[in-house]
Amino acid sequence: MTASPSAPSPAEAPSAAPTPAAEGAPTAQAPADVPVTSDNAADILAADDSADELAAVAKRSTTRRGLLIGGSVAAAALVAGGAWLTLRRTNQGVVGAAEEIPLVIGGDICAAPLYAAYHQGYFDDAGLNVTLVRTQQTEDTKDGVGAGKYIGAPGIFFSWLEPIYNGLNARLTAGLHAGCLRVVAPEGSSYSSLADLKSASIGVPSLSSSAFAYFSIGLSDAGINPDPSAGDISWRTIDSDSLGQSLTSGDVDVIMGSDPGVLLPVLAGTGHEIANNDAEQFCCSVVLNGDFVSKQPERAKALTEAWLKGSAYVPDHIEEIAKLEVDNEYVATEQDVVEKVLRTYGFDASATRFRAAIEPGIERFKKTGFISADIEAGKLADAVYADLGISQ
Repeated sequence: MTASPSAPSPAEAPSAAPTPAAEGAPTAQAPADVPVTSDNAADILAADDSADELAAVAKRSTTRRGLLIGGSVAAAALVAGGAWLTLRRTNQGVVGAAEEIPLVIGGDICAAPLYAAYHQGYFDDAGLNVTLVRTQQTEDTKDGVGAGKYIGAPGIFFSWLEPIYNGLNARLTAGLHAGCLRVVAPEGSSYSSLADLKSASIGVPSLSSSAFAYFSIGLSDAGINPDPSAGDISWRTIDSDSLGQSLTSGDVDVIMGSDPGVLLPVLAGTGHEIANNDAEQFCCSVVLNGDFVSKQPERAKALTEAWLKGSAYVPDHIEEIAKLEVDNEYVATEQDVVEKVLRTYGFDASATRFRAAIEPGIERFKKTGFISADIEAGKLADAVYADLGISQ
């Protein structure tokens, strides 16, 4: 399913952090010092080696990259004569790096490691031409990643198990953080745990969402069949930004989802939390297209390592990342809310420990009935996880 973009064009999108070139003195730079991005690569190729022309290119490069909203944007640096463009400037390790790597963002606070890696230039440093692509609620991110429309996305691994088990062309390469999913009931209601939700109406962003996949485990443990066809729960799909309003207006009994939408009623005093995934070692993970992993393992490794570096940056820079998320309109809430939420997460990213966490997670997920109870957890874990040789 495709979706037409609704957010501003790259030219209208809020600016990211300036490149070193933009922050430096206005004097002409040496050719090797001009930052190479998808926005200026064509100009660099067109310019001769004079300092004046290269300085002009650097002056125009005021952001690391424009934010791409929906679909694919053909950067000027992509294709020349049907072949991938090879840039002349090699000081940043970008020879042959003009091929764009679109990564999905969906409006979640918990994508902070991705935002940090992008704006801190960790992908640039690894010679990767990453673009951030905002998808709409109606688009299936999993199908997009599996088909190669997007190279990767952050996502809780529970929600990717069934699709990969059923043949989706995607792999998980590392865990990023703990916490970000919640179930919230109206303040003063009788709902206090998942076991109370039989016959309840529950609002959820989609039936392929991370929240639906994860809390299906808890519902199953409580003797409630989460399968929509079973009738134990009346599921309602609601846009993430409208979850809180649906709860307070009484359209649904309970809401489940990821921050910030699901948490706003709690912060406003109109809702209380009855379940979360804070106890999990990992919530969101790095998910990459399977062909990208198998055919370009070195780039997949570099991408994952830069993403992990972004996760490590967040906990000591909460205010900075919260401001970045709000200023760039990555999330639809206030900065103080983002700060409060980020402080509840555990940022202890790892590739090796993530693999160890997947197998017991699969055993638990089997209870939902969404994957066969006969599947060997170890074999599925090996099929889901791609070992890229990352030691962290």
